[in-house]
Amino acid sequence: MKKLTFSGTTVKIVLIFVLVLLFLIPISLIKSLIHDRKNYQREAIASITEPLGGNAEMQGLVIAVPYRHYRETFDAKGNRHTEVETRHIIFAPDTYSLDVSVQPYYLTRGIFKVPVFNGQIQIASSFRHFDCSYFNIPEKDVLPQEAVLIIGLSNTKNLTSQPKLRLNGKELALSPIKYDAVSPFSTSVYYNLSELTLAEAAELAGTIDFQGGENIRIHPIAADNVIKMTSDWTSPSFSGGWLPKTREISDKGFSAEWNVAGLSTVYPKSWLSESSFTSEAINVSFIVPVNAYKKTERSVKYALLFLIIPFIALLISEVFSKKKIHPIQYCLIGFADVLFYLLLLSVSEHLSFDVTYLICAASVCAATFFYATAIFAKPKWGALLSGVQLVSYIFLYGTLQAEDYALLIGSIGLFIVTVLLMFITRKIDWYTLNQPAAQDTDEGTIA
Repeated sequence: MKKLTFSGTTVKIVLIFVLVLLFLIPISLIKSLIHDRKNYQREAIASITEPLGGNAEMQGLVIAVPYRHYRETFDAKGNRHTEVETRHIIFAPDTYSLDVSVQPYYLTRGIFKVPVFNGQIQIASSFRHFDCSYFNIPEKDVLPQEAVLIIGLSNTKNLTSQPKLRLNGKELALSPIKYDAVSPFSTSVYYNLSELTLAEAAELAGTIDFQGGENIRIHPIAADNVIKMTSDWTSPSFSGGWLPKTREISDKGFSAEWNVAGLSTVYPKSWLSESSFTSEAINVSFIVPVNAYKKTERSVKYALLFLIIPFIALLISEVFSKKKIHPIQYCLIGFADVLFYLLLLSVSEHLSFDVTYLICAASVCAATFFYATAIFAKPKWGALLSGVQLVSYIFLYGTLQAEDYALLIGSIGLFIVTVLLMFITRKIDWYTLNQPAAQDTDEGTIA
C-alpha cells in the first residue's frame, strides 16, 4: 500500500497552526478577565458616586400655575354632575443663565481612583410673560396665588444644602407639598410663589450647591439659554446635545460657554402638565486621561497576529540555522507572548499604561533573547527573535496611540510583514526541505 509522507518542515508548519489555535484559549480567558476587571471598576465607581447622588444633573426650572378644570359626569340615573379638578399650566423661563463652578477631586476604593466634585450653580432666570389664553382658560379660573416654582434634579443627594432662591428680590420658601404628578422632571424641589403676579415679569436668582461624580448634565429649557462652566480639571470631555460655543483648556483647568436657542430644544414656552417631554442635555465628563483597561482590551485584539509572527520567525530561524526546535520550545515562547497581555492588564492597574507597556515589552523581549540564545547556542538568533518581538510591540504601541488610524496602520503593517517574509524566504528551496521519511528523522507518516 502506498504511503503518504510529510517532511518535518510540513509537520512543523501544521504544528504551528495548531499551537496558534490552542493559544486562542488563554487569550480568550484574558479577554474575559479584562471584562471582569472593568465590571469590578464600575462597581467601585458606583460605590463611591452613589452616596454623592451619582452624576449631577440639572434638569431645569419651571413655574406651575394651577387652574380650575370643569368636567361633566353622569351618574347611573343619567343625571349630569360637574366636577372641579385642579390642573396646572407649566411655564418655561424666557431666559436661563447658569454660571457653574466645579472643584473636582479624587476618591479611592481599593486600587481605583474616581473623580468626584463639589460645585455651585449661580442661577439668573426670567419669566416675562404668563399667557393662559392659548389654552382657552378663563382668567377667573387661574389661581396664581397657588403657583409653585419647580426645580428639576436627577437626585436630591446631589444637593449639599438647601437651594437659596429669590423671586423679584424676595426669598422663596420650600413648599411643604410635593407636586410630583405635575412636575415635568424626574426628581424635583418645590417653592411656594404665593405672591406671583401674572401680569408682571418674574426675575429669579439664587445659588445651588451640589456634589456628584464623573459627569455633569444640564438641560436647556428656556427660549434663550446661556450656560458657563469653569473648573481646574484639565481633561474634560464635552458631549451631549450641544457642544460649547467657546472653550479654553489648559494645564490650569478649563472654561466653556454654551449658547442654546430654545428652538433647538423640545420645550415650548408653556404647556399643560399632562404633556411630557424627553429632552437632550449638555454633558461634561471629568474623565481620567488614560483608561488602561480600554487600551489593554484593544491590544488583545491584535494578539493572534503577534502570536503568528514570533512563530514564523522561530520557524525561519530553525530552517536557516539547521537547528531542530522541539514543540515544547515553541509553546514556551508562545506562552511568553500570551503572558505579555496578562502582565499588561495587572501592572497597568498600579502604574501608568505607557510605563507598564515599556516594562512588559522589555521583559518579554529579554526573556525571548536569553531563551532563544540558549536553544540555538548563538546570540544572533536570540537577537533576531527578540528583535522581531520588539518591533512588533513598537508597532502595536503606535497602533494603540493612533486610535483613529488603527485600521490603516494595522493593514499597512501586515502588508510590510508579508513582504519581509517573502524577501527573507525567497531563496529557500522548500522542495529540498520536503525529504521523505527515510531521510528525515523529524517527519510524520500516515499509512
